[in-house]
Amino acid sequence: MQFVILTGASRGLGAAMAERLLSPSRQLVCVARSPNEALAAKARARGARLDYRLCDLSDAAAAVRLADSLGQAMKSASDVSRFVLINNAGMIEPIGPVETLAAAPLAAALQLNLAAAMLLTGSFLAATDASGAERRVLNVSSGAARYPVAGWSAYCSAKAALDMFTRCIKAEQGDRPNAARACSLAPGVIDTDMQVTIRAADQADFPPVERFRKLKADGALGSPDEVAGRILAYLERDDYGEREIDDIREH
Repeated sequence: MQFVILTGASRGLGAAMAERLLSPSRQLVCVARSPNEALAAKARARGARLDYRLCDLSDAAAAVRLADSLGQAMKSASDVSRFVLINNAGMIEPIGPVETLAAAPLAAALQLNLAAAMLLTGSFLAATDASGAERRVLNVSSGAARYPVAGWSAYCSAKAALDMFTRCIKAEQGDRPNAARACSLAPGVIDTDMQVTIRAADQADFPPVERFRKLKADGALGSPDEVAGRILAYLERDDYGEREIDDIREH
């Protein structure tokens, strides 16, 4: 049996991955700020094992409680051949020049896009270390981690840090027995609510906004379901983790 934890499962790419992961032979733990009734209904119809947890990962205290709870759940799981953690939850805000960024939204963005993933990964690695099961961590990154974008300093910085965090996981795991495999994977530009937020931005706050509006107008955005399928296929690869920084568009 696989034991999979997926954050940001209520909409967009996360919801699409969650639906594809539903299976009677897989324990799927989904984390999101809001419910996903459609996913719950599909889980019941398929006889899938779904544990759906409501948690706002931008709240540091809530993220700590969740990490502890998930750690206990993983330690008590039996007959698991592979543990998987998919850190997908993220937010694009705050959008704007550096001098306009306020402390509270900046802290929330860094907590959700980076710190929560670090906390959950730490709990994941500690809880599964003695399990003997294979372990894989997938951090959903962004092209913005690798190229600066005016108006996205908070998002770019957090995703760049997530990439480096993934490199650190690989360095720490090294040649350990049953070393966890980790990858920070950019998914490309996807037709999700995040893109709606991006296109609604004022050009004064986000100078490249017209490029993203054109991507939508030209039908150049990836569909969440199609990208989810490609990401999950990538996660199954025998060489997963050999490239700790990757882009799904290259495969």
